[in-house]
Amino acid sequence: MKTISLFFSMLLLSMPLQAFVHAEGRNIVDGEGNPALMRGMGLGGWLVPEGYMLHTVSQSPTTIRNDIIDVVGEAGADQFYAAYHENYVTREDIAELAEWGFDHVRMPFHYNMFSPARGVWSEWGFEVTDSLIAWCGDVGMHVVLDMHCAPGGQNHGPISDSDGTARLWLADSNKSHTIEIWEAIAQRYVDEPWVGGYDLLNEPVLPQGVTAQEFRSLYVSLRNVIRAIDNNHILFIEGNWYATDFTGLTPPFDINMSYSFHKYWSTNDQGSIQSYLNLRGQNNVPLWMSETGENSNTWFYDAVQLFEEHDIGWCWWTTKKVDTITSPYSASRPASWELLTNYWQGSGPKPSAQTSLAILMEMAENLRTENCRFSPGVVASWFSPEFNSQNLPFKDHTIPGTILTADYDIGAQGVAYLDDVYETIHWDDYTAWNNGHQYRNDGVDIQIESSGIPNVGWATGGEWMKYTFTAEYGGIYDMSLEVASTSYSGEIRLFLDDEVLTTIEDTPITGSWTSYTPMFVEGLDIPIGEHELKLQILESGPNLRIMEFTLDSAYTLPELPNSFTLEQNFPNPFNAGTTIPVSTLTEMPLKVEILDVKGRRVKTFAIEQDSDPNLSWDGTNIEGQFVPAGVYLYRAAVGDNQQVRKMIYLP
Repeated sequence: MKTISLFFSMLLLSMPLQAFVHAEGRNIVDGEGNPALMRGMGLGGWLVPEGYMLHTVSQSPTTIRNDIIDVVGEAGADQFYAAYHENYVTREDIAELAEWGFDHVRMPFHYNMFSPARGVWSEWGFEVTDSLIAWCGDVGMHVVLDMHCAPGGQNHGPISDSDGTARLWLADSNKSHTIEIWEAIAQRYVDEPWVGGYDLLNEPVLPQGVTAQEFRSLYVSLRNVIRAIDNNHILFIEGNWYATDFTGLTPPFDINMSYSFHKYWSTNDQGSIQSYLNLRGQNNVPLWMSETGENSNTWFYDAVQLFEEHDIGWCWWTTKKVDTITSPYSASRPASWELLTNYWQGSGPKPSAQTSLAILMEMAENLRTENCRFSPGVVASWFSPEFNSQNLPFKDHTIPGTILTADYDIGAQGVAYLDDVYETIHWDDYTAWNNGHQYRNDGVDIQIESSGIPNVGWATGGEWMKYTFTAEYGGIYDMSLEVASTSYSGEIRLFLDDEVLTTIEDTPITGSWTSYTPMFVEGLDIPIGEHELKLQILESGPNLRIMEFTLDSAYTLPELPNSFTLEQNFPNPFNAGTTIPVSTLTEMPLKVEILDVKGRRVKTFAIEQDSDPNLSWDGTNIEGQFVPAGVYLYRAAVGDNQQVRKMIYLP
């Protein structure tokens, strides 16, 4: 009888899976056979709070909640968590992930969202999941459901909300409870095409004495209860020891499954994933890299290239944390956060319930995406095709004006910056790739002082950063560079468009790493237009904070009445042509010049007082030839009044 049941089960699974994501040989595909679950984002911290993300004293979801209850009571805790969950991930956040280029999200969940105890069910967990699926479906993204915390804990750490022992493997009641929850999930979502699959257990770690056979047995039991209801969705099977060891999990036990591995703090070469490639090749089963991150942007870029070179879909960790540099969004800790953490660690008095709730609600409010600090370099490391070849502006720098040394361009190591240590590749010998671990997620070591201004420090000889900027006026500039040092000088060289601009020797000693003094450099000849500034450390020395450029003497301009307006062109960008609003009260015709980013004249127009206030340009030069695509400037000048604006031509 068992043989007949198995035959019909396998026959059913061999039928077309219609619109559902499923395994097809070594690939994960959608219902039309297209690659699926290729680029994903894990929603870590949202439904499973972790201490390192929130900068709490306790680390596991249960102990964090208990600490919060201690200061605000059950009702206060419920109020905080309601706001926390509402603000952490929203419909707009999901839409933005889709705009960036993600095709799926991984939803880590705590088992108690659905069933806090055997036979006890919570509709809230299903409602949250329903909402997320609807948001994702609206923008064409799939959702993988990930049991991040199983009953009893699937590993011994706080990430599984264990008490220090992985009791899932030691108590049949915990296994039965886990099976019941997955059965209920399968019943709820069997016909939901935007569910991309079921990640049955996150990062299991078997306690001593639990065998590989027992490990496989629980997975098979989960498979059996799900397949009795749901033959549509792919099952993701993570290996032992934090999803890295698949001993006992071969051969495959389902025709619609994928092996799922995690990758942290290791080199990004084929050798680092060869065992997983062997697993796929020998068993004709897909791979999914369901969790990675917590490294530098250069490491991120290299990891993405590695996965995609070997046709492995990937899912990052994670979209948002508190005071982080490794996620797209970083929320700030409340100003009085230490009142809570000091009490929780036993070094301060207990704040009142009113004060504690105000601090917690401020934390929840800070978690709104619009209140977070965005890290464009993190996103660029995943999706910018130029990340490893072309430095791109981090901010719109214009001189005369100031440039923070920490606001160097976006790009990989050796492209936008060069630093001695720029990634972490040894999980057992952790080395910080950014000593300050603030502001930017690169090898450049940055810290933010009490003033709130970031500075570059820990610099060694040979390191450098690049800055793309626009000079609104051509002329001779003076520059001041703020430096701070305890006891020794350094040497710095500046390059403009790869040519040496100046060398600064013997930077001053200020007596403190936070006591800054400006160091002045005069006579820098900088033409109008877009340029690249490279700041190179020749000899280890001071912390560097602010560069300020002032115009010493502009190129000579005709002395004409000083009354005209030059507005932003429209449309911008443009291809067929653009309109530049300009008006003048000058006695002589106002000259409007079109320039390329190097300051070279492309075309010149003369505008009379009584002429049409709208100047038209069709993208041709003085010879009537169309110019190349790119950024162009248009400039008008009378006396001391010079105005320059940018426009983008896309033929």
